[in-house]
Amino acid sequence: MKVTLSPKAAEYVKREAHYLKSGSPGAARQFSDDLKRLRQGLRRFPEMGKFNEELPIPGILRFVMGTYLVDYEILEDEILIFAIRHGRERPPRVELDDDFDFEDPSKARPE
Repeated sequence: MKVTLSPKAAEYVKREAHYLKSGSPGAARQFSDDLKRLRQGLRRFPEMGKFNEELPIPGILRFVMGTYLVDYEILEDEILIFAIRHGRERPPRVELDDDFDFEDPSKARPE
């Protein structure tokens, strides 16, 4: 199963790697290596994350990669990493419609 990054997650990886490289090339390499190992692990064990209680969306898993939180979803033919953030960053706000259906996973996929 392939593991892909959403455009938002890919942009975060690019910004974070640039930031880390400016202060510590070793930290940037470690971040890159950790992300590579995570993607390999998810290919073998897609459900290795835990269900994310911060995001009230069924099917969303979170994996803690060192000091980073990686949110992903297992789709039919791929694993989509849609958000990565440092654990000290503020959690993303999720705006839900008043009529949001928590039990219908087809309506629960984040964009």
